[in-house]
Amino acid sequence: MSTQTPASVGKYRIDSILGEGAMGVVYKGHDPDIDRIVAIKTLHTHLIDTSERASWLERFAREAKAAGKCLHGNLVTIFDYLERNEQPYLVMELIEQAVNVQERIARRPLPNLQEFGSIMTQMLAGLDAIHGQGIVHRDIKPANILLLPDGRLKIADFGVARIEALGATNGGMIGTPDYMSPEQFMGQQADHRADIFGAGVIMFELLTGRKPFESNSLGELTQKVISGNGLELANLAPELPAALYQISAAALAPDPNKRLPNARAFATAIHAALRDVDRQVMNDTERTIVQLPAGNPAPVVLSQTLAQQMPKSVLSRVETLLTKQIGPIAKVLVRKVSNSTTDTNQLIDQLAAEIGPEYREEFKQAVRQHLGQTGSAMTTGSPLLSPDLLEALTNQLVPHIGPIAKVIIKKTAKTCTSRAELCQTLSGHIDDETSRAMFLETMA
Repeated sequence: MSTQTPASVGKYRIDSILGEGAMGVVYKGHDPDIDRIVAIKTLHTHLIDTSERASWLERFAREAKAAGKCLHGNLVTIFDYLERNEQPYLVMELIEQAVNVQERIARRPLPNLQEFGSIMTQMLAGLDAIHGQGIVHRDIKPANILLLPDGRLKIADFGVARIEALGATNGGMIGTPDYMSPEQFMGQQADHRADIFGAGVIMFELLTGRKPFESNSLGELTQKVISGNGLELANLAPELPAALYQISAAALAPDPNKRLPNARAFATAIHAALRDVDRQVMNDTERTIVQLPAGNPAPVVLSQTLAQQMPKSVLSRVETLLTKQIGPIAKVLVRKVSNSTTDTNQLIDQLAAEIGPEYREEFKQAVRQHLGQTGSAMTTGSPLLSPDLLEALTNQLVPHIGPIAKVIIKKTAKTCTSRAELCQTLSGHIDDETSRAMFLETMA
């Protein structure tokens, strides 16, 4: 239903409509007090029975205020709540130049495991923060998960979130059918484990490009979800680590009591599974061999590969250039290729083959230019902070605190006397406890 755009809402000027759907409208607005551009969301109150409107508005206001207390790097921040003529408005952080996970899946439905892990663990960290405030999102889906250019992820749309403590989850199917839990389909009370189920559907879709419960009608979908009669991850992606099959099954369990208990446990399980994969990749690259001519008794290890010849800071820069094109998997690819070749051109060609053809020449030129200027390595201002450590720390911190990470790392390094102290100090900038532990374990 189209609505007339107001000129302003309270102190906020309305500039344009960002989007409109069945449930409501999102405007682009301006906060004059601090000269900030904001997003302002309102819901269609005509969908609510007149006799229930007052109690609904009261409940929505309480929910909005609770959601506004959730300050976390992986959540879209809610700045304000106000009502005008019995119409509720949520004033939120405006996220621009982002793509959502739905668009990401459509572009390349089989992401690498490192990118998969980044998306899942950040999403689960945001959910953990929401659940800690007693909020159940109830509409976790790829379109509500935003990916920022710097690698950070933010969960959006609290329009259908409910506070379980207020008893607002009783009755009604609220959510998007493909990502709804069995208890939501049955109109039962849904707690945080409904969001775990939705996150499990997203996990399956990230790894396969398909949804675990496929159907031609809502009735068929309902029966499949309630009975747990879905596709098997192992059948669609047999090359994955076995631990991921177990995690997927536990996230999509029809019985909430048999599901992964919370978002933190979900994230920890994924981190452990991918940590084992990283170790295996390292072992495989370190054991790279070449066969000798016939008659020789055994293979020998390659000597003087590019990984052995080049300074780590040089390869780190190559990783950075490739990361801009394909994401976090770049680090593993550069490591693997540099451990298997002694030829610079072969390194460049193999890495360029991993990105879109329209960007290959630009990437090749950038790498060749870098390799021809290795003597101009950047200085870090601290004897403790080598260029390769700076790059590694930056890559780990950017998803949590944004582009300011490099500045904070350099400043912190000047006051620390050991790598352990530096990492421990930097971890204090990460809000989520699970993400903080992962950072320390990765950089140990």
